[in-house]
Amino acid sequence: MGLGKQAMIAQKYIFSTSEPAYAVDRRGQIVAWNNAAECTFGYNEKEALRNKCWELLSGQDIFGNPSCCEGCPIRAAAFAKKPIQRFQVDFETADCKRKRFTVSTLVLFDGPNQEMLIHLCRPDCAANDSQTAGGQSRIGQKSPCQALTRRETEVLSHLRNGTNIKDIAVAMGISPWTVRNHVQHVLLKLHVHSRHEAVAVGRKLRLI
Repeated sequence: MGLGKQAMIAQKYIFSTSEPAYAVDRRGQIVAWNNAAECTFGYNEKEALRNKCWELLSGQDIFGNPSCCEGCPIRAAAFAKKPIQRFQVDFETADCKRKRFTVSTLVLFDGPNQEMLIHLCRPDCAANDSQTAGGQSRIGQKSPCQALTRRETEVLSHLRNGTNIKDIAVAMGISPWTVRNHVQHVLLKLHVHSRHEAVAVGRKLRLI
């Protein structure tokens, strides 16, 4: 089945909800992305479609361990027609912040090998408010910035030019997941919470 037809089928289900929702195929490729997901995660439909869900959102469990991966057990169990309980996951948004969601899973069967997995993502407001408060506290600390590695500086230079994660990965010959790791390290070392802040601080410190 082509991506266009899958998206049209999924739209009937995810575009009628006000909650952030997206659909993936058996390979974990995103085939539908609703308006609420665009507003919440910061990626528009064009940026999200055809990406692997674990590369775009880099999901972690509530203890900080990677939970989204190529061999996702949730996806495997769902497509094996096993019931999936709601679960919590921290997704990374386009501005490199993490937000916690309670995720409900639906499977749409539209013929042999034409299944789609739909994730309805309800933001955990209490957890996200706590994370925001913690982030504001860390910003207030006046600890010195740590030195960036050569690769981290290279990533920061690409961010200054407005290059997206996927294109940075291509330019540097590394995976999008590795680029995201470098970005996270840059944010931590510069004590900032967004890519725009990182670029501003990098310029101020003459790192780029």
